[in-house]
Amino acid sequence: MGRPKKAFDEVRGKPIGVRLTDAERVRLEELAAAYGMTAADFMRHRSLGYRLPPTQAAEQVRARLATALMRIGVNLNQLARRANAGRSPSDAVLADLAARINAHLDQLYDPRPD
Repeated sequence: MGRPKKAFDEVRGKPIGVRLTDAERVRLEELAAAYGMTAADFMRHRSLGYRLPPTQAAEQVRARLATALMRIGVNLNQLARRANAGRSPSDAVLADLAARINAHLDQLYDPRPD
């Protein structure tokens, strides 16, 4: 049994020809590959204003940051547990933890290279 047919208004049957230089074509394919897309899908998304998926490199950075934040969260939970038991952590430990959290959050929300 084959795949069901798309509705008439969902069929992409109207091609548009675009002429590119070799350098433009290479650049287009590099950009599309960075987003994990075909050149045609990339052009469609960019020209029609659709949201592009995150690049594969950005996804890897976000995954590493999420892991780092999770580890810091575990440390923070342990410190809170100690504080609730009457053994407060030192101000230096809390300041260091807050600085690490802020550094990771800055990197997460503004992922420009240093």
